[in-house]
Amino acid sequence: MSLSLFALTSDPSSRIVKFELSNPVQTELTDYIKNQEEIFDNVVDEFEFDGKYKPDEGEILYINNYDDIDGLALAIENPLGVEPVVSTEDFFLDIKALFTGYQKPNGSVKILLQNFDRRKVISTNGLSIFHANNVYKKIEGIGLTVDHKLTATLEEGKLKFYSFHSTRQMFDLSEYYKEATDADVVDFVNIDLMQTVNSDDFIPLADSWVRRKISLVQQSGILQNVPLHEMKAVATDFGIPFTTIDENGSEVICVPDNKSDLKKLLRFLDEDYYKSPLSKTHFVTSSKRAVGEQS
Repeated sequence: MSLSLFALTSDPSSRIVKFELSNPVQTELTDYIKNQEEIFDNVVDEFEFDGKYKPDEGEILYINNYDDIDGLALAIENPLGVEPVVSTEDFFLDIKALFTGYQKPNGSVKILLQNFDRRKVISTNGLSIFHANNVYKKIEGIGLTVDHKLTATLEEGKLKFYSFHSTRQMFDLSEYYKEATDADVVDFVNIDLMQTVNSDDFIPLADSWVRRKISLVQQSGILQNVPLHEMKAVATDFGIPFTTIDENGSEVICVPDNKSDLKKLLRFLDEDYYKSPLSKTHFVTSSKRAVGEQS
C-alpha cells in the first residue's frame, strides 16, 4: 500500500489538492506516516470531547458524527481525480492541513491528518540549503516539511485527536464546544496567573463571545504551559495590550475592566495571532488582515 499526500486549503476554488510525489518519496512517506499512525493509535482510553477534559498520556478525545464536508475520503478513494498543488508561495500559505489515508477491506476510509502552519513552508525567499554528502546544497523551488506526528484521524464519522486547539486549526469545530458557564468564568479569573478581581464585576463583561474564548483558552492550557515572560514578548512583538502587575510579590496578568480590552486579551491568549515567516507581517487569523488595518 502506497499513500498519496494531499493538502486541505482555505481556498474555496481549490479546497483539496494533491502533491505529485516521486516513487522513492512516496515509499518513504508511506513508511513515515504509517509509523505515526501506529503511535497515534496507541491509546488506552477514549473520551468524548466536552470542551473541558484534557487527556492524559494514553488517553485521546473524539467527536462522533463529524461530517467530512470537504470530501477528504473521496480524494483518498480517487486520487487521480484531484488537482495537483500549485507550487507558489501564496498557495502554500493557504494550506490548513496535510492529509493522507487508505481504504480498509470493509470499505471504510481512514484519514490521517497533520495541521499545517507557515513555519513548515520552505520558502524561495532568501537562500535555503540542506546538508547532503558532506556539503550544503541549495534547495531549488518551494517546499514543505511533513511533521513527525499526526494531529487527528477521521474514520466513519469519528474524529479522534489529542489537542482540540491543533485540530480546530484544520476544521471548524465551533459547534462542538460549549460557552463557559458562570462557574467556568469564575474559575478562569481565579487562575494564579490572573489578577484578583471581583467575579461579580467580571461576569457582566462575559458576553457569548467572551465565554467561548474563555472556554477555548482553558482547553488550550496556554496559561498553564506558556511562561508569562514569553507571552509578554510575543504581545510586545505584535503591539497587543498586555499589562502585568505585581500582586503579593508575584507577577500576574492585569485583567481589563472593559469589554474591548478584555476581548483583545482573550483573542491573544487563544492564539488568533500569528506572524507570517515569509512577509514578517502581523495578521489576525479570523480575517487575514494585517494588524492595524481597518476592517
